This record gives sequence, C-alpha cells and structure tokens, in this order.
Amino acid sequence: MPAVKEKETQDGEPKPRKRPGRVPVSCAECRRYRARLASREDARHYVLMVRSHSQLITGGKGTRQAVADVEDLKRKIAELQERNKALETALRSVQAHVTDDPHPLLQNGADGSTSSASASPADSSSSSNGSSAPEISSLTSEEADILDAFGTLTLGLRGESRFFGQTSRSEYLIHAPEKQRGKLCYSDVKLPRLSKLLVEEASKELDVRLENFELAQEMLALLPPLSQATQMCETFLEFGKFAWYPLSREFIFDDIIAIVYNNPHKNCNITLLHSISLLWMIYALATLYDPNSPPYSVDGQEYYFMARASLRLAPPAHDTTLIAIQTMIYMAQYLELSDCEPAHTASHKAWMVIGQAVKLGHSIGLHVSSSRWRLDEEATNQRNRVFWQLFYQDTWLSYGFGRPPSINLDFVDCEMPKEPEIGSGDQDKREAGFHLWTWQYTRVLHSVMSTAFGMKQPGYAKLMELDRRIRDFPVPASLRVKCGVTEEPPSTMALSMQRAIATQLKEATLMNLHRPYFSQR
Repeated sequence: MPAVKEKETQDGEPKPRKRPGRVPVSCAECRRYRARLASREDARHYVLMVRSHSQLITGGKGTRQAVADVEDLKRKIAELQERNKALETALRSVQAHVTDDPHPLLQNGADGSTSSASASPADSSSSSNGSSAPEISSLTSEEADILDAFGTLTLGLRGESRFFGQTSRSEYLIHAPEKQRGKLCYSDVKLPRLSKLLVEEASKELDVRLENFELAQEMLALLPPLSQATQMCETFLEFGKFAWYPLSREFIFDDIIAIVYNNPHKNCNITLLHSISLLWMIYALATLYDPNSPPYSVDGQEYYFMARASLRLAPPAHDTTLIAIQTMIYMAQYLELSDCEPAHTASHKAWMVIGQAVKLGHSIGLHVSSSRWRLDEEATNQRNRVFWQLFYQDTWLSYGFGRPPSINLDFVDCEMPKEPEIGSGDQDKREAGFHLWTWQYTRVLHSVMSTAFGMKQPGYAKLMELDRRIRDFPVPASLRVKCGVTEEPPSTMALSMQRAIATQLKEATLMNLHRPYFSQR
C-alpha cells in the first residue's frame, strides 16, 4: 500500500497535524436550538431542587453560602413562631377574664387553622434536629404557658375595675364579678345606740377632722360599765395570743382604762383622743370573738364606728402617734375578720386602711432603727412592735389579694422587738414566741413574693429552691402540731390555734407557689 505523504506548506515545511475531534453530524442551527433547551431544563431542575430540599446539592463556595442562609432563615422562623405562640397564650388568658367569646385574632382562619397551629411544624423541626427552642424571658415555652397568669382584672360598665393577683384568696375571686353597692353594709343594719349623724360622720375618711364635739360627748356616754369593760379587755388579751398582737395588760388597764374612766375631760389631748379610739377597737375585737356574744354582733359594729369617729377628732394624718397607728392596725384586722360584707369588699377596705397606716409609719420613721435616735429601751421596743405588726398585716393582706406589699425591706433596718421567749421540752432551751415567729416567717414570705410572684417569672428550678427554703424554715417545737401524741397537761385552746396557724402559714405559701403547675394537671 503506498505511503500517504504529509501536506506541505508553500515553504516546503510539513503542516502541523490537527488533533482528532468529534466530527459534527448536525448543522450549526440545530446545535444552537439544543443548547437553549438544555439551559432551560437545568434551570427548572435547579428551582425544583431548592424548593423541595431547601438546600443545594452541588458543591462550590456559593452553594455553601446558600445553605447557611437557609439555616439562618429556618432559625428566625422558629423564633417568630415561638414568640407568636407566647403572645397568643397571653392574649387568650386576658380574653378569658373579660368575656367568654374568643378573641378575633384567635379565631380560626379561612383554612380552619389558627396561627398557633402553624407553629407546630417549627416545634417538630426543632426537636428533630436536636436544637432547643429559644427561651422567652429565660423560660421554656411550656413554663411560659403555665406561669403566664398575671391575675384577674374585673371591669365594670361604669369604668370601675379591681385587680386580684396570682395569690388572691378564693373567697375574693368568688365575689369578684359582683356589682359593688357603693355603700357600707351598716346602712342595712340597725345600730340602735348610734344616732344617724354619728353613723354618717364615722363613715367619712379618717383624714377629715370631726369638729362636732357634741358627738364626742355622745360617744363617751356610751362607754360600757367598768365591770363589762374589764371583761372585754380580758377577752381581748386571751384571743390576742393568736388572732392579733395584744397590748400589754399594764398599758390597757393603767394607761387607758384608768384615764378614760376616771376623768377624760381633765387632760384632753391628742394622745387621750387616740387612746379612746384604741379602747373602742379593743371592745370591737373582744365582742367579735366573745363566745357569749351572737355572731357578728351589732355591738361590735357600733364599737368600730365609734373608734373611727373618735380617731377623726384628731386625724392621724395631721397628728400621728403610735397609738393611732396601732388603732388602724386593729381596724384593718376587724374588717378582715368581721365578714360583715362580701369578703372582697370588707378585706379591700382592710387593705386600704393598713396601707394608710404603713404610710403613717414611714412618716414617723418606724422602719428606721430606733437606736439611731438614742431612744430608751421601752420606747424602742414599742416602736419596733408597732412596725412589725404593720409589716405582718400589710404583707399577708397583700398576699391574699395578690398585690404588691407596701413595705420594701430594702429600706428597713428596724430590729425585731425583744419579746419574752418560751421554754421547750428542754429546760435549757428557749424558743421564739408565736408572734415573734410569725414576724420572722413573714420576712421569708416577703422574699418569696418578690421572687416568685413578680413580673419576671422564675423557672421551676428557682421555685423548687424557694420551696426548700420554706420547708426548711424552722418551727419551734412548742408550735409544732402533735399528731398522735398525748400531752400532759393537754394543750390550751390558744396553743392549739397557734400551732394550726403556724402550719397554715407555711402550707398556704407552698400551695400558691405551686398552684400554676397544679392547675395544669
């Protein structure tokens, strides 16, 4: 076979041989048409891939950036869904206290689903990839749902409203929707010994001075006989062992009874006027608890009214004394215990009176240590006792309504009063008495209220810390309930009540501490 000669250039040099390639079998126009089809198909596959998988499967630096953007978008969507769920829960809670109809924003949409339902895919996606849901105010979403209950707000048609917080007592909530009558219940009760003018004057606010001294003469004429007064003071001292803080026997008989019943006109001054008001309150509380008197005796209500009228002869807002503050403490306790009106109205007045008494106490520096003024021991103990009575009454009344207390312990350095200690089973051991122990425990309650029932709700782990603090707070052996133990001699009625109240104070705190979680079970 003859050899094939290579082509030569005009200069006689051989031409460079071209590399072999695919020989086109179609015309140029057909090739351009197929290229356009291929580019469209690749774009369609790319879009479908992004939509179905939310990520790119091809490599390259641009692809990695797209994947990161998609993950960031998914995280932001999850955060918004969690926030939307929390807002819906809060709106649902508020709407339930206003009306039974669902809020328009919580009703089903056209597709039959609510916005909260749309949050569920995010929840499942978060749990599937192992990432935790974002926190709302340092809480998990479950805890936010449970603890997102700020209380009850009642709204009236005339614009009136009333708030009951998380720890409000059930008897207040039962009567909360009732229409307020706007007048004292005593208007429906016959007070045979009091004139109409005296009742009207006693119904006015305590900061309005009473100028009618004829009414003062009318009240002095209604003083009970000395024998009856002595008996009521004894009843007051006996039940004061657990129901309220009693005054000393010497103060009642030597500094009040002796002066008022001998000649009240001889040394008429502000202290005497306040002492007369205090004496009326002693009679009111004694009548309320006297087992020989009928329940909710009219006599007790009359004594309460005369105490208010007597205090207005020298309004405590203008002339503040320890005796006036002590009188207002007893007024608040009478309103709380007498139950003459629906619980939410009488106790609401008690809460208002004790709040006013707290302001008066601040105005004379009861919250400040008396050692700063170099007062004698007797005056110091008297001021300390009145302050801690104020603190106890204000804290528990506020707790019962679920409202903030009026006393802030950050501004208090008043010492606990030196109360006589009681003996335990061991003769060498002395323990705090009942009233001193209740004041000490109320400090713990005040701290629990600030931590657990404020606007910033703690997590359940923090609540368990408070639970342990309450349970570990020591109760004196003499105040512990003796279950299945025969005591010799048997415990008195006062001691039994002290033990029951000491137990109730701690258990009531624990119940409200865990109540939001109990209500979910």
